Amino acid sequence: MCYSVYSSLKTTFIAVCSISYLLYSGIPEFQWIALSLVGWALMQFSELLLWLTKPKKSCTIWNKIITLTLVPIALLLQPMGSLWGALYIVSWKKMPQFKKNCMILYSLIVLCCEIITFLYKTNKCTIVTPKGRLYWSPVEYTMYRSSEYFDYIYMIWPILIVLPFILFWNKGNLLPILLFTPFIIGWIYGLYTDGKPSIWCYYTYYTSITGSILLFLQQTKIYKFI
Repeated sequence: MCYSVYSSLKTTFIAVCSISYLLYSGIPEFQWIALSLVGWALMQFSELLLWLTKPKKSCTIWNKIITLTLVPIALLLQPMGSLWGALYIVSWKKMPQFKKNCMILYSLIVLCCEIITFLYKTNKCTIVTPKGRLYWSPVEYTMYRSSEYFDYIYMIWPILIVLPFILFWNKGNLLPILLFTPFIIGWIYGLYTDGKPSIWCYYTYYTSITGSILLFLQQTKIYKFI
């Protein structure tokens, strides 16, 4: 994962197939999961395009464009997909005003984090780390270890992605726990790498497969999660 055009292409393909399978299931809870994976899939597609710019050789104009546009959009869609996917469970019209206000406030917080990160951004181009991972983070690679702000964002972002499921899920906790376990494991693994954010391919790959397996178990009545 994360190391080549092929690995990014494979992860993107797996994610798109899983999203399609989950969406067409007609089961609201799994459709919600599908929407939460859209930002993850877009990130892998962005990394696929970044690999095609040959970042090991130079910082091309296309590298800069993708780094400054598709990557931030993918990041924004990750918590937004988890949040607004809850509308598959409860429509906006039937949702209590308090929850509507929470969703709007939550969206504003995520948007502010993204805007601040973009304004803080000093790294305009994606590079390849010594261990062969794409590095598109907002701070220069030489500053990576000393940037407390970015470390905070890395710690907070998974919480912003998972929290909507904790707040709005009302069918028991087993399904989201099983779904996000690979995500949490991958996130912890990322703490020990030289390109933390690029480990998203692990999150995307294993979470997409896990989501599809859980849906298969549900549809075949091997195990009913909801």
